[in-house]
Amino acid sequence: MEHVVHGFGGFKFRVLFYRHGYAIHYAEHVVDPRDGREKLVMADPHNRFSVVIYDVIKGVVEEELTVPGKTIPNPHTAHLLLDNIPAIGGKAGDILCTDRESRWVLIDRDEKRVKWSLSLEDAEWPQDIVPVEEGFIISDYGSGGSGGFVRKVSFDGAIKWSLPIGNAAKISKIFGATASGIHSNSFGGDYIIAQNSDIGSVYEIDENGRVVWRCPKGYGEANSIWLYKPHSAFRLGLAEAGGNLTVVGLEAGGGVIAIDYNCRPRWGIASTYSHIPTLHYRPSTYGLFETTHVFPTLWGTIGAVDWRGYAGSAVIEVLEFPRKPLTWILALGIDPGNGMWLDPPLEILDRESVAMDIVNDGETQVRWGLYVTRQPALIELKHRVRWQLYSSGISDPGSVQSIELDNRRRMFTFARLRAEKVGSGRSSITIFVVWL
Repeated sequence: MEHVVHGFGGFKFRVLFYRHGYAIHYAEHVVDPRDGREKLVMADPHNRFSVVIYDVIKGVVEEELTVPGKTIPNPHTAHLLLDNIPAIGGKAGDILCTDRESRWVLIDRDEKRVKWSLSLEDAEWPQDIVPVEEGFIISDYGSGGSGGFVRKVSFDGAIKWSLPIGNAAKISKIFGATASGIHSNSFGGDYIIAQNSDIGSVYEIDENGRVVWRCPKGYGEANSIWLYKPHSAFRLGLAEAGGNLTVVGLEAGGGVIAIDYNCRPRWGIASTYSHIPTLHYRPSTYGLFETTHVFPTLWGTIGAVDWRGYAGSAVIEVLEFPRKPLTWILALGIDPGNGMWLDPPLEILDRESVAMDIVNDGETQVRWGLYVTRQPALIELKHRVRWQLYSSGISDPGSVQSIELDNRRRMFTFARLRAEKVGSGRSSITIFVVWL
C-alpha cells in the first residue's frame, strides 16, 4: 500500500493507519504467526473499545475485537501472541489485552471470546500485560492519578514481586543480546516501564523487579532529563558498552525523544510544559499533539501514535527528525563540596551551541569553570587530556547565571564543567542545559 509522506518543519512521516472515528492509543508491528503477514495490532480505549488488526501491505482492517465491560476506558494495549502459552490455553495469534472490567484478559481470536482472565483486588485501571517465562509482567495505572503498580504474576495470578509506581502505563520488553553475546540493548534489565506523570519516569527493571536504570534521576544527582507525561518507551539499537538509546513518547504536547544512558537527549521532538496559569498541553511546532505510544517497526524505523486527524488518532512511521534545540539537566540540586567535575564531558563536536543556566539555591557561593578541548578522544591512560578554560565565574546564593558556548564553527570536541563551594553553609546548584 502506498503511504503519502507528510512534513512539518523538517519532521517527516508516513501515515500507516488512520480511520475516521478510530482513537488508536497503542500499536505494535508484528508478523502474524497465522499467515506470516505484517500486521498492526492496535488498541482503541476511547472510541471503539476494541482491538484492531490491520494488514499493513493490503491496507485493510482484518478483524476488530470489542473487549467486555462498560466501566473503564480500555484496552490501552493489545499484544498478539507469537507463541503458544499452554498454561492458559493461549494459541499463537490470540490477543492479550485489558478489558473494561479491570481485568487482564486473553481473547480467543477464532471464537472472539475471553478464555482466560486475571483479576486482582487492588487493581484500579489495568494498562498492560506482557508474557514472560512462568507468567506475566503487568501494569496498573491507578485511579485518579494515585496508586498504580508494576508486578510479576504467575499464570494463576500469584504475585512474585510488586513495585509501587503511580500512573504505571506501558511495558516494553528489552530483547537482550545477539547470539554472540557481545552486543546488547540492555543496561542490566529486561523491561522498560513508562510512568505517565507530569514529570514522569522511564524505569528499566530486571526479572526480579529491581530497578537498574531510570530517567529522570532524583535531586542530588547529575545528568537528567524531565519527561512530560511519558506514556511509552522502548530501547533502540544493539550496541556495545551501553551505547543504546531509549525512545520515549511524550503525551504532554506531543513528542518523541531519544535519550542515552546518561539521560541526555540525542535527537527528537519535545515541547515545553507549563501549569501557568493552568495545566494546558501545548502542541509542538512539528505537527505532534499528544503522542500516546512509540514502537519499533519491523523495518528498523520508529513508529508512533499521535492524536492527529479529524475525530481520531493516527499511527505513523517517522522518516526524519528535525535538528532542533533539546533541553536537559546537568545537575539537579547538587552540592559540589570542595570541587567536582560534572561528568561525563559534553560531546559537542556536532553541536552548534550549548547554553546553561546555573541556579544557586544554596546558602553559599559556588565557583564554576567551563572548559573545552579539541582533542578527538579522551583516553587519560594513553593520552593526557588538555583542557582550556572557556569561561568562569562565581554564582551567588539565590542567583541565576547564564553561560553560552558558541560552537557554530565546530572548533571544540568536548566541554566540561567544574564547580566548587566557596565558604561554609549548605550548597545546592541546578544547571539547566539547552543544546543545538
